[in-house]
Amino acid sequence: MNFSWWSFALQAANFLILVWLLRRFLFKPVSAIVARRKQEIARGMAEAAAEKQKALDLQHELEAQRAGIEAERRKAIEEQGAQLAAERMKMLDEARAEAEKIRNHAATQLSEERAAATEELFSRTIELAVNLAERLLRGLAFPSIEHAFLARVLDYMDHLSAEERAALVAHLGETALVVTTAHPLDAQEEARWREQLGKRIEAGRGIKFNSDSALIAGAEITLPSAVLRFNWRDALTAAAREINRNDHAG
Repeated sequence: MNFSWWSFALQAANFLILVWLLRRFLFKPVSAIVARRKQEIARGMAEAAAEKQKALDLQHELEAQRAGIEAERRKAIEEQGAQLAAERMKMLDEARAEAEKIRNHAATQLSEERAAATEELFSRTIELAVNLAERLLRGLAFPSIEHAFLARVLDYMDHLSAEERAALVAHLGETALVVTTAHPLDAQEEARWREQLGKRIEAGRGIKFNSDSALIAGAEITLPSAVLRFNWRDALTAAAREINRNDHAG
């Protein structure tokens, strides 16, 4: 086999032409396509990285929002719990105050009712005692006992000062002096009363006599400016009044 430089040269020229043609019409478009594809891939990867970063940022933001929402929820729960506890405490305080008010009112009312019942019982006891004393005194009263009360009346008048006696008999001429006794007086007793009273107040002729069994025993002397009570009925009434006054004062 003979080596031909001419053939080699033609083949080399053909190869170079082929290489030029390939580079001209194939390699450059393919390189451009490859470069453009690389750019697209790089851009896609950059966009994917950006989207990934955006997704991560969004995830972080959501997690932060979720953490904030959870913190706000806990805070709201705590505030609501504190508010409920405060309202419950307020309700308990109001309930205690109302219960204390009701208890105090009930205690006051009970004390008032007890005091009223005690006072009523005491008043009834006094009334019964007065009624019993009145019955006993009525059993002891007899017509001649009025003479003893005359002595008390005269003793009272004898111890009056001149000014007191003058005030007592003032306007006596305008109105008659009335002597009321528990038992009717006979003529002799009336004359004794008229004589003794006339000596002290100069009203012998102007004396009128009445009787009232409600006095039990004793007399009631009615003058224009005063009423002198010397009888057991008024003594019992005064005693009951004094007992009531002393009980209220105590």
